[in-house]
Amino acid sequence: MNKLRMAFIGVGDMGSHHCIGFDLIPECKVNYICDMNQANVERTLAELKNDNPVIVSDYKELLNKEDIDAVVISVPNYLHREVAVAFLEAGKHVFLEKPVAHSLEDCDAIIEAAEKNERLLQIGLVYRYSNVYRRMAEELQRNRLGEVKLMWCKEFRDPFPPTDWFYDKKKSGGTLVEKDCHHFDIFNWMIGSRPTRVFASGGQHVMKQGQQNRITNSYSHYPAKVIEDVSIVDHAWVTIDYENGSKANLGLCMYLKPRNLMGDGLEIGLIGENGGQMVARNDKTIDIVGGVDFTRDHLDIDVTSDSIMGGHTGGQTQRMAFVKSVREGGDPFASAYVGREALLIALAAEKSIMEERYVYLNEFTR
Repeated sequence: MNKLRMAFIGVGDMGSHHCIGFDLIPECKVNYICDMNQANVERTLAELKNDNPVIVSDYKELLNKEDIDAVVISVPNYLHREVAVAFLEAGKHVFLEKPVAHSLEDCDAIIEAAEKNERLLQIGLVYRYSNVYRRMAEELQRNRLGEVKLMWCKEFRDPFPPTDWFYDKKKSGGTLVEKDCHHFDIFNWMIGSRPTRVFASGGQHVMKQGQQNRITNSYSHYPAKVIEDVSIVDHAWVTIDYENGSKANLGLCMYLKPRNLMGDGLEIGLIGENGGQMVARNDKTIDIVGGVDFTRDHLDIDVTSDSIMGGHTGGQTQRMAFVKSVREGGDPFASAYVGREALLIALAAEKSIMEERYVYLNEFTR
């Protein structure tokens, strides 16, 4: 079988990991890398084990290349529509980093292009491929908690990487769009019902518009930078109501320094109708307690086989799933439609903060 010939548009933090990961899959061949940042390119090339791609600085040079079957797009959110639609119309399959886009209009344009051109479109909602959260979903399928009635996510962390577009709401869509589409998708997945309305409160505690904000980040390769134009929130509480009566809550803090030193990391919890609880911590463990008896289960999950080089949980599994979907057909588990559902919650939350009110999701479909 011929190898899947691939191009990578953007090799910053996530794009670099994607390129390195696909390079390790025997069924793939990394033919091209496109990035204007030479340091990003050199850092990525140094980690490739198998391929020696051609380097370009403008993605338009690749649109008509016949030796490209699929592209991985990891550019800033405001460029998703421009780049993704161009490659979909050129007949290429697309793996697109989350969120689908920074606006609903752009999201729908990308989905339309994929359907019109009958190309596969997978979104980088990596948690859907994580051993941790797949095990959580399996426990729910075994009726361990009954119907999920309450969920929460606690993420207290350091800021985004010190790159300007993250901090410009017009380019990123806002903190809750860029960061928490992941967690809103987990809520939708585990609860299994449609969200109906959102109420959110958030603002700027530490990183403030117009001041000299020296931004540092513990996991990015980008050096510290002063950013004055900060139009995103650095904290928020978000409550989501679902059609079945279930509720979910997200608590977010984006200004811990130098990072979260408590060691608990991300926490995602569920309470079922039988009174049982299930909590995933730090993308590594799951605890299940209560319910029909006093059993306490602590699960240490394999967090190595689904990722590479200490990268994001589920990172390599999602890449292998993309290859399989291209080869065999069928919708990816992280489809554009589940990405759209998560985006709707994020957009509603951003709107709720600005307008200080409940925002109903049907407002976006009128």
